Amino acid sequence: MASGKMDIAEAVVLIVGYNNPNDIANCLAALARAAAVPRFDVYICENGGRAAYERLVRRLIEENLCRACAEAGDARGEAPPSPFLAVQRLELGSRPATVTVGWAEANLGYAGGVNAWLRPLMGREGWKGVWILNPDAEPAPDALGALVARAEDGGKGMVGSTILEAGSEEVVRFRGGLQWRKLSARSVAIGLGERLGAPIDLPAIERAMDSPSGASMYVTRRCVEQIGMMDESYFLFFEDLDWGVRAKKLGLGYASTSVVAHRRGTTTGSAGRGAALSRLAVYLQHRNAIHFVRRHYPWTLPLRIAMSIAYAVRFALNRAPGAGAAALEGMSAGIRGETGAPSWHRNPS
Repeated sequence: MASGKMDIAEAVVLIVGYNNPNDIANCLAALARAAAVPRFDVYICENGGRAAYERLVRRLIEENLCRACAEAGDARGEAPPSPFLAVQRLELGSRPATVTVGWAEANLGYAGGVNAWLRPLMGREGWKGVWILNPDAEPAPDALGALVARAEDGGKGMVGSTILEAGSEEVVRFRGGLQWRKLSARSVAIGLGERLGAPIDLPAIERAMDSPSGASMYVTRRCVEQIGMMDESYFLFFEDLDWGVRAKKLGLGYASTSVVAHRRGTTTGSAGRGAALSRLAVYLQHRNAIHFVRRHYPWTLPLRIAMSIAYAVRFALNRAPGAGAAALEGMSAGIRGETGAPSWHRNPS
């Protein structure tokens, strides 16, 4: 994928999928209803292997969400950019937006999937910011416009949305994003449980923010140029918080009218409780918490270790010994300095 000047939309939407075509189809259906301005193009990294990639492309075309471009694959006839093995370029509904789907050579993780498209896009002119959306997010029509407006009017490097609680149209999951509580070595969701229409103190929320929620985070091009891309060493979980902490010097913002519904954890297996949680999700949450505090708040490392032990005890008391064991295993791996995909996690082919 060559660099240089070309016609590209004002914003780039990045989605990382893993065998979840239903989620991505719903997300694109919501994007198809977005306001005409700002213009955007969509880039999807499919981490689930060849079959998942082919199934996703077929689903998008068969449901008339997208139509194939006149030329197969990349419209310029070039080889797909590394680390993609194949690329399919589509058009989104009746709006002037392209949807480019890439088949990743392996499961790159969340940050790796974002960077796989962000890296070549940094060589292109024209776009002002990147909107990273979880595949199970469904944004309101004016969600992107509100994010761009807050970034430009407020001079913010990263901006978060109002994320709704799963299954609710009125209950807030995040107002903007996350705050890291140093004295308890854990993150909290700002605005959790509030009603959507409740009055807010915007300056107080933005002061409290340590990162936008990874479910919907708008990042300006200037921000990426100054702080770099997402850190792929996390693989899954904490990469958004790490990126946000690095961006705080450039300003973190909250666009309250950017509303995004989010079903949470349908890809990673983190949406359940107790025994329903996936081993990978619990393991990486506790491993990467160690990784995060060691990098940003090293004096709180003993507190974070104690927190993971407390979680393991709570899992055991709630009859979820497997989750408790995964928490302790992840904590131990973090102490040892393990990063990236766990050795026991199988990559798709």
